[in-house]
Amino acid sequence: MNNFHDQKLWQDAFVVLMDIHTTFEGMREGDNQEVVEDCIESATNVAAKIADGLSRQDKRFGRQVLLDAIGLVAVVRTHLAVAWGRGMVTDDVFKATDDKYQSLTESLQNTR
Repeated sequence: MNNFHDQKLWQDAFVVLMDIHTTFEGMREGDNQEVVEDCIESATNVAAKIADGLSRQDKRFGRQVLLDAIGLVAVVRTHLAVAWGRGMVTDDVFKATDDKYQSLTESLQNTR
């Protein structure tokens, strides 16, 4: 069984998940709480789905799980865009984080 912690794909997802946590640190209360929780939950789901796909012994099924993660990346990018649209994150933070998710999407699409 593969240890997903050792896989670059999961490591990339984990790094951007930690970026999401850092970005929204201290914002879990008030009017923005739902947006923050949605961003963190969806980013966590991306890393978890990738871990699931990388841990599968059936490589074909594992690849399908990884392809499913692409849709989850779209969800987190949408939540991030909502946070940006509400002024919760700066343009620079939005761009940097969104670029990391775009790169992750490309890596997921190229997984064999």
